[in-house]
Amino acid sequence: MVLGGCSHAGIVNTVLHARKISGTDQVCAVLGGFHLTGPIFEPIIDPVVEEMKKIDPEYIVPMHCTGWEAINRFEQAMPDRFFLNSVGTRYVFGKEE
Repeated sequence: MVLGGCSHAGIVNTVLHARKISGTDQVCAVLGGFHLTGPIFEPIIDPVVEEMKKIDPEYIVPMHCTGWEAINRFEQAMPDRFFLNSVGTRYVFGKEE
């Protein structure tokens, strides 16, 4: 799982680095602020979404500074993996015993 605060370095770069230092290519979930809000970031939303599809996380949960435009694009591109975050949402990953 990769949890990004406000991913100024880029959420894709953050996930790729996490995979590198963890030694695994599998990504359970990517959650957090993807720093894609505002007109200056609109041209890179689609390339970021496409790269995230290649990373192939089981779950994608864009939050706060991702911006509505990017959040909607993630939902459209990855509907079976997308979760819309809201205050008080609780996420449980892994197998319950």
